[in-house]
Amino acid sequence: MGNLDTRDKYVKILEAFAYIATHAPKKNEYNVLKVFYLADKLHMERYGRFIFEDSYSAMPKGPVPSIAYDLIKQIRTAGKIPHSLTTPIQIQEHHKVLPLRDADEDVFSGSDLECIDEILELSANSDLGDLSHDDAWKQTSKNSIIPVELIISTLQNSDELLELHRNRHP
Repeated sequence: MGNLDTRDKYVKILEAFAYIATHAPKKNEYNVLKVFYLADKLHMERYGRFIFEDSYSAMPKGPVPSIAYDLIKQIRTAGKIPHSLTTPIQIQEHHKVLPLRDADEDVFSGSDLECIDEILELSANSDLGDLSHDDAWKQTSKNSIIPVELIISTLQNSDELLELHRNRHP
């Protein structure tokens, strides 16, 4: 899906964990992962690119970013994180996500943070799970990767965004 090298992709995801864990009203794994999907969609709709270069699996409870979910599982079990990176969060009982340090916001653009913040604000009064159960998720077989084109098709100006995406990622 993208332009970031693998190490940079992991760094951005880990920093997003720290950022979301610091700022989210609901600090659980489920909510953290929903922020990824909804912020990615919002950013694509407004700016023509995704924040995270991750693929989304249509899991039974909604779309889940594959790399981010694998990292959460590795952190939860104290497993090794790729590229010798260290975790900026810890996972406590009941899947609670707590920051161990502040996020390095320099890995994000201003528009990245704008969209993440907007979804975090939304999460204070809305169920992100419900919001993530869109047509892209509904039309994808469970436990399969949701096609990027299907995610983009749920957005305003989807035809233009699909064209932009195709031209950027031949």
